[in-house]
Amino acid sequence: MPDDGGRMAESQLSELRNMRVLLEESRVLARGLAYHRRAALEAVLGRALDEVDRQIEDLRLGGGG
Repeated sequence: MPDDGGRMAESQLSELRNMRVLLEESRVLARGLAYHRRAALEAVLGRALDEVDRQIEDLRLGGGG
């Protein structure tokens, strides 16, 4: 089917957006941790959010991956 690629990209985009929401929720929950643990977790979450944002932008531009 010629439209399968478009549907797959749309599905990937939806999954990435959901992942981004979960990462943001994790960031909010991390605020209750001790400072040193929170700082380490926020650094990891920040990198993950940057990567998800990059992948979303790639899909939007039609790169697909």
